[in-house]
Amino acid sequence: MRTRKLMILGLVFFLGGFKLALAAEPDTSSKAQPQTQTKKKKIQGATFMKEVLVQAPKGVFLPDFSGPKIYAGKKTTSHSLSNVPAVQADQYRRVFSQLPGVLVSELSVPSIVNLSYRGLNDPHESKGVLVLKDGIPALSDWHGYPTLYYSPPLESIERVEFIRGGSSLLYGPQPGPVFNYVTHAPPKDKKFAAETKHTFGSFGLYSLYNSLGGTLGPLGYYGYYHHRQADGPRDNSDYSVHSGSFKGILQAGESSQLGLNFDAYSSESGEAGRLTFAQYSEDPNRVTTPSDRIWIERQVGSLNYEQAIGDNGLLTMKPWVGHVDRLSRRQTGSSAANLDRQEFTFAGLDNRLRWLWELFGNQQALTGGFLFYYADAPRDRRRGEERESKDGPKIFEMERSTQYWALFIEHLFKLWRLSIVPAFRLEMISMAVKEEFNAGVTRDLIKEDFFSAVPLFGLGFGFDLGRHHELYANISQGYRPKEYDDLANPTSSAQRAPADLEESKTWNYEAGIRGTPVRWAHYDTSLFFIDYDNIIENRQLGGGNTERSNSGRALFGGWEAQAEVDMIGLWDELRGSEFGKRIGELGPYGNIQLLDAKFTGGANKGKVPAYAPEYVAKWGLAYRLPKWFRATLSSVFVADHYWQDSNAAGSVGRTKVGTYKVWDLALEAFLYKDILSLFGGVSNLFDETYYSRIRSDGIEPAEGRSFQGGFRVKLGF
Repeated sequence: MRTRKLMILGLVFFLGGFKLALAAEPDTSSKAQPQTQTKKKKIQGATFMKEVLVQAPKGVFLPDFSGPKIYAGKKTTSHSLSNVPAVQADQYRRVFSQLPGVLVSELSVPSIVNLSYRGLNDPHESKGVLVLKDGIPALSDWHGYPTLYYSPPLESIERVEFIRGGSSLLYGPQPGPVFNYVTHAPPKDKKFAAETKHTFGSFGLYSLYNSLGGTLGPLGYYGYYHHRQADGPRDNSDYSVHSGSFKGILQAGESSQLGLNFDAYSSESGEAGRLTFAQYSEDPNRVTTPSDRIWIERQVGSLNYEQAIGDNGLLTMKPWVGHVDRLSRRQTGSSAANLDRQEFTFAGLDNRLRWLWELFGNQQALTGGFLFYYADAPRDRRRGEERESKDGPKIFEMERSTQYWALFIEHLFKLWRLSIVPAFRLEMISMAVKEEFNAGVTRDLIKEDFFSAVPLFGLGFGFDLGRHHELYANISQGYRPKEYDDLANPTSSAQRAPADLEESKTWNYEAGIRGTPVRWAHYDTSLFFIDYDNIIENRQLGGGNTERSNSGRALFGGWEAQAEVDMIGLWDELRGSEFGKRIGELGPYGNIQLLDAKFTGGANKGKVPAYAPEYVAKWGLAYRLPKWFRATLSSVFVADHYWQDSNAAGSVGRTKVGTYKVWDLALEAFLYKDILSLFGGVSNLFDETYYSRIRSDGIEPAEGRSFQGGFRVKLGF
């Protein structure tokens, strides 16, 4: 009842914003959001057709189109990290504080980031969202095992693009949204630029980030090395991370560009173990798994070729290859350990063509292309005789593979101030799983494969109300493919091969209004509804046996809003003063998501989906005085929510993740121009005792108050 009242309030605000925008005098020369124009830009003596992003003042929304991608008619947010204080490499809670509704389920293992949105999936290893790095999936296996064991250091990220709803028609199948980490490009105004950043903090934290970059004639280059280590708040919660990346961009001619990127990543982390509610209440620092460890190795290389075709066409080709090696050691019984290894070798090719043309004086955009992806993902488990074992006899071995093809086309029609964006995508997936042997189960060995073709449709709308206000709406389909563990779970004797398993499917509806009506403020408010059908869950077969089936259905509806105002800019506007030039910007911001979710079919009918809190509210204050000082105070308030779809307490002894509110503070002072700066911060400022993550084996305690600080030096010529 409380959620419905809040959603009614959200509807009032939504309609109020619509009325306010309509009341504004139309301004046909202005645009409701940042626009992309194609200009001939002189680059080192060569003329190259390059997309130039022309941002509206304080714009945080993606343009109608950029490169070969169309964003018109979709709900988007672009969050820049360039103007915030230096951040520690794993402070995702603070970075995502300006992205409404994003739930960070916190974990001390740095190689794993747990994200969820609108209650669509358990946040475990971010399986319900698609995370990209410069447009390439950062997941272990895009479809068969879509887990996130890697994130680039936040120092390397220029901005985070957050795309909802129609994201499946841009990038691939997922009911949830897309996070695209856009990393720093080579600096064009310097031949050589170097940065070193050193961070020290609580629990033995030390973090290093070194980078080099510049542009020499037609060649741009940027590379970094990152190391991070800490003892952690509990015994056996230590970690060590090494990662590096190189990016090169060559202007290969007057109308073409070639980019090369290579990433390498390695981490080792201890896992202190999860706790029952009774154990947590007695001692949240208790260690239940003193020898559990996880090791991650990842290498990915990619090319990015862009070719202008006349004045109106743009062709992009992006091939990539990579390998991920995941090894975990988990105790079993009183003294033994399971050594579980999963390897993923993958390759992909994304080709897109965009063509611009004119109709009735308005620029139209057509984009389309095809994608291919292949993954080979063997898995095996060994049994060590001791908890600290590093080897042992094999318990099972299995082969897994995926082939994936997609064809897609999307068109932006602009008529007067109206934008209409129809889209179509055809998904084709072939997946195979075969158990070579399995000494740990009593059932027959499983060999399963399938091929499926899934058409997806979408339709987006936008209407320019003038004075930087815009209405937008989107209707789109998405789906969740079957995964390897749905076909064969090598750790279970009870789960049989599925008889008639299909994909889960979604319909996503969203309508909103957004704008940057003045240089010192922006806002976005929308209503959404998601119909999630054919949810994959366990079906009882009798005799203690189960199979994966499409018996579930759930509905998700709610309101989402965000706003930011520069109070000094507002004062200058009201008084005709120019204090902003002298004392900077002071921007309170806030965003909120209200959610009402419920299962309407399946084994959990009438219950609330896991990790679907009634509200996620984030508030903060940002101050920026260019070349001198930056500061942010951010918070997240999350309502209590169930941790599993059955809404049962299980062996944990707790049905819900409790309500929590956490504040973070960050400061950075520039001692000499932008060459030398000192920074510091406090995470969990008021030392909130809480947890944001529960799994079937217990509670994952969140970290208490911690301190970080350090210095950063930049040089260049």
